[in-house]
Amino acid sequence: MRYRFEVGDERGALNLVDERAVRRGLDSASHGTVIPLAQPIRAGAAPIAAMRTPPVHFMSRDGGDYAAGLPERPGFGFADDSILLACHGATHLDALAHVWQDGVMYGGFSSDEVTSRGAKRCGIDKAGPFVCRGLLVDAVPEGADGLEPGTPVPVDVLRAALDGCDPRPGDALLVRTGWPALWRADPSIGTESWPGLDVDSVEWILEAGFALVGADTIGVEVSPSSDPSCASPLHIALIRDHGVYFLELLALDALAQALAAAGRRDFLLVVAPLPIHQAVGSPVAPVAVL
Repeated sequence: MRYRFEVGDERGALNLVDERAVRRGLDSASHGTVIPLAQPIRAGAAPIAAMRTPPVHFMSRDGGDYAAGLPERPGFGFADDSILLACHGATHLDALAHVWQDGVMYGGFSSDEVTSRGAKRCGIDKAGPFVCRGLLVDAVPEGADGLEPGTPVPVDVLRAALDGCDPRPGDALLVRTGWPALWRADPSIGTESWPGLDVDSVEWILEAGFALVGADTIGVEVSPSSDPSCASPLHIALIRDHGVYFLELLALDALAQALAAAGRRDFLLVVAPLPIHQAVGSPVAPVAVL
């Protein structure tokens, strides 16, 4: 199939998640096992790109305030806290306004529509929840902890892993590389290079009709890119050109183990971005239901 939406559309491939796609996802939840897919948000200890501000968590009221003499009034005490979190600084969903090329983003809109006040077009507030069937590709070889940074996952690996699954329009593709565990074991590997999808997967993803592509890395696609002309060719070919959403920095180890134990590759995926006005991304806490 090909992705063809109305002129001026700002939802992209989310249009493919129709009633049939939702029901297909619900049918994949046969056991009721719920598995969280978000990385923990921990101050100063998050595998995010170097250009982004790490999470900051601070208490605005705690037990120490009462120990210092603050009265419990009227009749109770409480704690309160806040976080400072980059919209792309934890497990997150990219908005369609996140990337562009030659000054043009998804839908033919000019990059001038993204200003210091946010994205007037294709912001995360124009998206919505994904409730659909997810398909997992575990690209980590048996016996390995994860793929080394810079390792591409070619389309042949994706095809072989999902042989017999029959991906349909509105489904989501998630790919496990094991990179977060490698980073935690040795943060010196940095956050500028990671394994991910190779550029040869674009046409297969489009033909399958995936509305969302996710991985347990910062950028879903391999970094550095094998394309000398573009550092993020899949972001351009999928997000900008066809409105396919990217779900990044997932926690996929538990899901991979549960699916392997059940002899399955499909599950119900639920992803709900925060409706942040004119934002170009949103932190999310996705869940899989088997």
